[in-house]
Amino acid sequence: MFHKLVLFVLSLPVAFPVWGAPNPPAPALPQPISRFEGYRLQPTDEPLGTFTPDEPVTEADRRKRRALAHYMTGLLHQKSRENREALKAYMTAIEFDPSAIDSYRAAIPLLLQDRRVDDATNLSLKAIGHTEDGVDLVQTMAAVFARQNKLSDSVDLLQKALKSPAIKASSVSDLLLHRDLGLYLRSMTDFDKAAEQYKYVFDAITEGQLTQEEIERVIGEDGKLLDEFGDVFVKAKQPELALSAFEEASKYRDATPGLHSFNLARVFQQTGKPERALEELQKYFDAQLQNRGRAAYDLLKALLEELGKEDELLARLRELYEQDDKNDVLRYFLADVLFDAGKLQDAEKLYRNDKDQLTDPRAIVGVFSIIRERNNPEELLDLLTKTYVAFPRDADERPNQSADVKALTDRFDSALEALKEDTEALDRLYAFGTDLTKGDEPKLEFAQAYVLGKFATEIDRTDDAKLFYRYAIDMRNDPQPVLYTELGMHLLDAKRYEESIEILREGLEHPSGGLQNERWKFLFFLSYAHEFLGQTDEAIEAIREAQKLLPRFSRLFFQEAWVFYHARQWDEALRLFNDVIERFGTDRDLVQDCRFRISNIYVEQGNMEQGEAVLEEVLKEQPENAQANNDLGYLWADQGKNLAKARKMIELAIEKEPENPAYQDSLGWVLYQQGEYEAALKHLNKASEDKDGQDSVIYEHRGDCLDKLGRKDEAIADWTKALEIEKDKGSPSEKILKSLKSKLGME
Repeated sequence: MFHKLVLFVLSLPVAFPVWGAPNPPAPALPQPISRFEGYRLQPTDEPLGTFTPDEPVTEADRRKRRALAHYMTGLLHQKSRENREALKAYMTAIEFDPSAIDSYRAAIPLLLQDRRVDDATNLSLKAIGHTEDGVDLVQTMAAVFARQNKLSDSVDLLQKALKSPAIKASSVSDLLLHRDLGLYLRSMTDFDKAAEQYKYVFDAITEGQLTQEEIERVIGEDGKLLDEFGDVFVKAKQPELALSAFEEASKYRDATPGLHSFNLARVFQQTGKPERALEELQKYFDAQLQNRGRAAYDLLKALLEELGKEDELLARLRELYEQDDKNDVLRYFLADVLFDAGKLQDAEKLYRNDKDQLTDPRAIVGVFSIIRERNNPEELLDLLTKTYVAFPRDADERPNQSADVKALTDRFDSALEALKEDTEALDRLYAFGTDLTKGDEPKLEFAQAYVLGKFATEIDRTDDAKLFYRYAIDMRNDPQPVLYTELGMHLLDAKRYEESIEILREGLEHPSGGLQNERWKFLFFLSYAHEFLGQTDEAIEAIREAQKLLPRFSRLFFQEAWVFYHARQWDEALRLFNDVIERFGTDRDLVQDCRFRISNIYVEQGNMEQGEAVLEEVLKEQPENAQANNDLGYLWADQGKNLAKARKMIELAIEKEPENPAYQDSLGWVLYQQGEYEAALKHLNKASEDKDGQDSVIYEHRGDCLDKLGRKDEAIADWTKALEIEKDKGSPSEKILKSLKSKLGME
């Protein structure tokens, strides 16, 4: 090793001094960029030098490199589940290079995961201003809102994106945004505005502005979107435009001309030519197509009614079915028509189709209504279980349903409503289910128990709900959290707060890993139960424990403020609501909820001016906001001022939410203040008849109105009921109690 080192040193180009000669001054050497500058690894090698690119590195290049470094850092953090650090790195990468689409794509899911929806939205809009690929991000965000049934937010986002200077008119990006905007407006049933967007796109693709590849990117290769355009044009009452769209769509499917005939039939119907429409519709039937589902037979029914030939419907359907008996859509439609005509035996035969076990939801729903009147709870339970699982009970999940599925869901809802009114059938059903839970070997299945329990919550059979939810829980070593939360919430609604606490505590203490992951949810609902019992300290303890589990979940901090608000501890509630706004200010809905509570706190503290100012600030930003219009209108009505304007504001709120009992009460109260007692009573009656209208203020207002109408006994009954409702609250209002006692002569 030493020998090699000597050879290496000897190979270096070193100049030795001449002995005895004076030492010449050392030459000035250029400052080396690298410590290897000038080195030769071998005697014949060229000396090492610094690489100088042909084109110098620009500041933009350096920023892109730094952006890439931060993006890669973010990936490493995310792989280690260090999401906060990953998000910070991605955002820094975007600062260095706003056109780096990968950084946006990585950051937005993390923002959504952190419930920072507004930040994610703004980031997608920023992306669209810097890179064409940003359109994909805006489309994705719009789809996120749509899945949450926030279609108005989808529309708002797309409209903002279209205002970006980066979006050039009639470009593919522009058309994609207009197309999606039309889709969401269509889902909101705003067909006129949807038609405007679709017409913009349709004109662009039919006027030679785009290549075929660009057209297919906008409408797809099969042209189905053109049928959707035509459908919207029909509903927007633009038949000529619809006809053009359908004609264009027909170019994509020469092999199935029957579809074009169906579309023409719809246009002819709208243009007042039912006979021509019927002729075209028959061509669709002759082709034995099922593409348009029930819509084709609904159209047949409508056309026959227009022509005064509705008596022919059943015969025509039977004839069509004889020619096409493999057509399930037709078979079930015919069965429904027979059912509606009271021909139950014929209808059931078609529904069952010679099958012992029913699996098709259309068959199950059809037979469900037929057997309800029979004394056969076993089959009723079987069908109820199957249908309950097949159809969503949450209305928010329904807007995206196809027309056929929606029609079927509506029939199921009608069947359920009929069952809810049939006390004898319900008693038989629940007695049968209860019998199945008894004995050493109970025969009730888990799905049946769950459905019986959940259905019981809808019809306010709380004891039955407890029985079957408890049975379902006991069947599982690892019970689903929803069993505890759904029962706990129902017991809250039923004002059986101690029982709600008991079931939620059981969920908290259960050793199941799945339940332990949902501890925050149990604690959240516990805070309600304790507070409704007037146990504010326990409620605060529960919600603060939940906050420790999810320290970035804004609603848990809002809930803490609500507990103090409900307990009428105004100063602490005001402080906490303001803290929530400061900490989670990007959550628009949350901030709005806080501001409404803050306004009411000021009112409760006697600061009417400040309470009104908060609402006026909301209305500056959102003039059409229903709650802000109602609340400010009510405050003015309660003070007897600005009554005409207050009435218009409250009427605007009711136009948006006609079934809201609070808004009906507000309108009743402003009419009362204007001396229109009969008109006021109608709205106050409607408010009090609602399930959510069992409120002391509503009954007090109605009592006041009845008193003015000279119906003193009824007024006293309402004031008495209002007093009972207020006394039952964990933290009753002394102001309301004093007012009611005064009217009842108790003070």
